[in-house]
Amino acid sequence: MTGPNIAIPPATWLILGERTGDNAQVLALARALGWPGTVKQIRYDETCAVDFKDRGASLTGVDLQASDPLTSPWPDAIIAIGRRSVPVVRWIRAQAGKPTLHIHLGRPRVDLSLFDLVITTPQYNLPEAENVTEVTLPFVSIDAEALGQAAAAWHDQFAGVPRPWTAVLVGGPTPQLAFGPAEADRLLAELGAFRAKAGGSLLITTSPRTPDEVTAALRVGMERTAPGHHIFVPFARNEANPYSAMLALADNFVVSVDSASMVAEAATRQKPVYLFHLPKIPPRMKPGLKSAMSRNWRLRRKARLDADLPADPLDKLYDFWTRRGKARPRRDIDQVERRLIDLGVALPLAQSNLPQPEKILAAFRALAAEREDALARIRTLWANKQTSL
Repeated sequence: MTGPNIAIPPATWLILGERTGDNAQVLALARALGWPGTVKQIRYDETCAVDFKDRGASLTGVDLQASDPLTSPWPDAIIAIGRRSVPVVRWIRAQAGKPTLHIHLGRPRVDLSLFDLVITTPQYNLPEAENVTEVTLPFVSIDAEALGQAAAAWHDQFAGVPRPWTAVLVGGPTPQLAFGPAEADRLLAELGAFRAKAGGSLLITTSPRTPDEVTAALRVGMERTAPGHHIFVPFARNEANPYSAMLALADNFVVSVDSASMVAEAATRQKPVYLFHLPKIPPRMKPGLKSAMSRNWRLRRKARLDADLPADPLDKLYDFWTRRGKARPRRDIDQVERRLIDLGVALPLAQSNLPQPEKILAAFRALAAEREDALARIRTLWANKQTSL
């Protein structure tokens, strides 16, 4: 071997959990790397009372009968996501008896030194570390053939309304973000103002997380907002879904900010993206002095980060405890929203400004560079790991 770029690809296990969006990120990273991957679907015992932080390197909390078998031959590399996967991956590495590369996506909520590399996104506010790299949007993978088939299946239905077509991808509430009837009404108002400038028609779909009352409000409201200039096909299980066709055929995208994956998938099309902002839900206040001190420390660190102030000793201590998994910054999707707007990848829907094409292309090149840098780091880590095998 003369360099890391010609390293033999590792036999890789892809540890999947029970969240579709998380699993998609694991699969997308493996495809981007071009590594041969074996899917290991893990099912968890929801009745397990042992906190994931206390499970060590074990299969505690795993429903072994419902999960894929974890037996030799052991992998050379593992890609995983989610806090519950951490004890499982640590157990696999212990059984392998050889240096096994562990790439973790997102925010593991444990000591970061347990991983070869953590690929995170801005909303998790992880501090800088040698084994942490941040990308603006999560890894996603778009199947060009599947998009083509979806486009062919839906084109005639979409053709009944004038172009340009703006795909409106609607998510739902999260523990941090509100999305109810009030937000649906605001979305309708902002879509009306947007269409007055952009023209054309709105192609709207919802997601499995969209509340019924939001779907109902959109169904009625679109008749007022864009009569004769919209197609509304809400998500319904076991029925045809227009999402992929919208990705393939739309000229613009409007995406609610609750789903970084939907934003990332829209961004792969390199078309104008507009973000529909959602209000934060105030966090629950845990009682007690210790909780109050922890909360105030976390809020102080976040405020100083937002103000772009240099880290002082208290900040550095908080970052140290975060790396050790003892402190946990609150997820903040606004960080992603601001980053995307600052880069020029997206615009706020509320402003309804039309983007300049050359700025869009430059922004997407910046996203591609982030992605390639992360892939290069992984390949280099594997090349270095080979010397230990």
